[in-house]
Amino acid sequence: MSIVIENLSYIYKKNTPLEREALKNINLKIEAGEFVGIIGHTGSGKTTLVQHLNGLLKPTSGRVMINGIDTRSRDIKSLRRNVGVIFQYPEHQLFEETVYKDIAFGLVKLGLSRTEIDERVKKAAATVGLPANVLEVSPFELSGGQKRRVAIAGVAVMDPEILVMDEPTAGLDPRGRDELCEYITRLHRESGKILIIVSHSMEDVAKLVNRVVVMAKGEIVMDAPPGEVFMKTGLLESIGLSAPQITYFMKKLKKDIPALRDDIFTVKEAADEIYRLIRSKSNK
Repeated sequence: MSIVIENLSYIYKKNTPLEREALKNINLKIEAGEFVGIIGHTGSGKTTLVQHLNGLLKPTSGRVMINGIDTRSRDIKSLRRNVGVIFQYPEHQLFEETVYKDIAFGLVKLGLSRTEIDERVKKAAATVGLPANVLEVSPFELSGGQKRRVAIAGVAVMDPEILVMDEPTAGLDPRGRDELCEYITRLHRESGKILIIVSHSMEDVAKLVNRVVVMAKGEIVMDAPPGEVFMKTGLLESIGLSAPQITYFMKKLKKDIPALRDDIFTVKEAADEIYRLIRSKSNK
């Protein structure tokens, strides 16, 4: 499975007084198993970009190929079976009587056997951290974080080769964010699928992904591993972004402790580095 985007441009309301170029000559290739974060300020084009991945939007020029299928082709059903998109606040789309029925909805529409539906629903629920005892509960009785996980399970259960999440932790409290990040990491590790998250949270991106695509004014301005991206704080700030807060903290701390590494982007890395330094001093 792969995503190949070549010279993609997209214009909203083309040939009208409200015409606006949202994407400009985007070139991007994502291979099987990659976990990619797309970041950028509001209006940078990141959501417009991911809406091209399952044919919700069609290129004004250029092309988007999903495993060799052009998104402008008529085989849109096959394409959408391969690409699952979870939009912001997906829990607003929950509607069934029970969590089980909500997760199973798409599988029922496919006409699968009860046995296969049952196996896939339970596996998807477990992967996102939903205990078996909530499957017969109304989704509307759950916490915000649990509702979010139900919505993610409802897409993941369809077994798409590519899973796109738009602001997956938006609106959750710190505990809910941490738990969801843990389950998203597990989902990627156990499935080996392409995962793409769009996020304003630099902390989430640093914690989750192995590649970061930075967008500004409809263009890709950087495409690199998180460590390389977040070291360029000046460039990020020039386009209205920032590095994770722990990065700034470590840079300030390094002024007083020169031996400290400052190329750090998660709290865990920072704790490990401080512990390493303390241990090295105690061994002298």
